[in-house]
Amino acid sequence: MTIAATHKHHRGVFAPSMIGIGLSLATLPLHLLIAHEQSVELAAVMVAMIGAIYVGFAIQAGSVRQIVIESVVATLFMAAALAGLWLSPWVIPAAYVLHGLWDWLHHGRDHSADLVAPRGWYPPFCAAYDWVFALGLAALWLA
Repeated sequence: MTIAATHKHHRGVFAPSMIGIGLSLATLPLHLLIAHEQSVELAAVMVAMIGAIYVGFAIQAGSVRQIVIESVVATLFMAAALAGLWLSPWVIPAAYVLHGLWDWLHHGRDHSADLVAPRGWYPPFCAAYDWVFALGLAALWLA
């Protein structure tokens, strides 16, 4: 990779990551305004929804293999949300961390890969959101 290509790549990761961090920091204060139980429920619903986003990308790509893989993983995030509601709320921040890793696995993929390849800005945006949100949520819940 040339220096110019490396710089363009980092720019393509930096800006979306900063937007993800900003959006995460903008949404976290809502959890200060609601009861803890409601915070857990909202965070669980959000992680379930976020976990299903790649199914939509897979449907757009049209690969049955990608749709199956993304649907299975989305189901696992739904299960994590339910585990956060029924077993321990700490499963939810962990699920956000894992979703950030799942985002990062999608970064830079081509459309022939087993994992769907969303627009280049999306994985770093979502990973940054997920990781900052997980840290912020844990900090708020511990306070």
